[in-house]
Amino acid sequence: MSEDEAVWSASDGSGAVRVGVRCACGRDRAWQALHDPAGLSRWFGDLTPGWSPGCRGRIEIGDGDFFDLSVEELAEADHLAFRWRFLGLGAQSHVRWLITDRPDGSEVTVEDRQPGRTPAETDAMIAGWTDFLGRLARHLRTGETSRYGIRDEIDGTVDLPDAVADPLDPGVVHRWLPIATDGFVPRWFFIVDSDGPRRFRLDDWTDAADEVTFRLAIPQAARPTSCAIRVTRAGAGRRLSFVHAGWCRLDLPEHRARQLRRRFTATWVSAVAHARDLALTR
Repeated sequence: MSEDEAVWSASDGSGAVRVGVRCACGRDRAWQALHDPAGLSRWFGDLTPGWSPGCRGRIEIGDGDFFDLSVEELAEADHLAFRWRFLGLGAQSHVRWLITDRPDGSEVTVEDRQPGRTPAETDAMIAGWTDFLGRLARHLRTGETSRYGIRDEIDGTVDLPDAVADPLDPGVVHRWLPIATDGFVPRWFFIVDSDGPRRFRLDDWTDAADEVTFRLAIPQAARPTSCAIRVTRAGAGRRLSFVHAGWCRLDLPEHRARQLRRRFTATWVSAVAHARDLALTR
């Protein structure tokens, strides 16, 4: 990225962040990269069905990650405003993409608001938007696709009411997490989807009051992936979070790693949504 394309960021401490990037192109070219689904797919993800006020849609990143969104405002060549949830599970964010003129081009600014964000979550959001806007600037400068191929972690959160059984309790976790034991400890993690059922060896299961960790072996991969599930306080309730890491370190062909990551992402989303549904129906 050139100095003229430096990304800047700011936060007011309330869970709102602003991240921007200066671009050498004019407003119309920048707007096309944001608004046109074909342009958006070159640096961010695949949007369906499109941007239209009141429309509900989804942006697929390509490795299993996605955002479910609802469009609120659209002003031609000026701004887009929408609400979205990562993986359709997390806390809802209000996002606004704004384009302004500069003497030497244009500036694209992202405003992302989510009350209750922790400082760590705010820092992570700034880092994420800094990366994405850097990819936007690179695409606008070169005309080439600048999307990433695969992200190392599958991660997500879901908020639960407080007065429910602990989702990590041994008598509860087996109800929503797709695992099976060998009679003593968890030993297998299952995926059941349109590609057929498959089980993956599970090792080093460790559980504590607020965290479960384990490793999952991927056939023909150089090393296993690692998983951590945690429960933390979140306002008046609790937050269930998961991280499944190691997808960039498998030493498998990227298309194979991406295919597996998509399947595991769908499985995690389904499992965590089931944990939420169990909590809400008690």
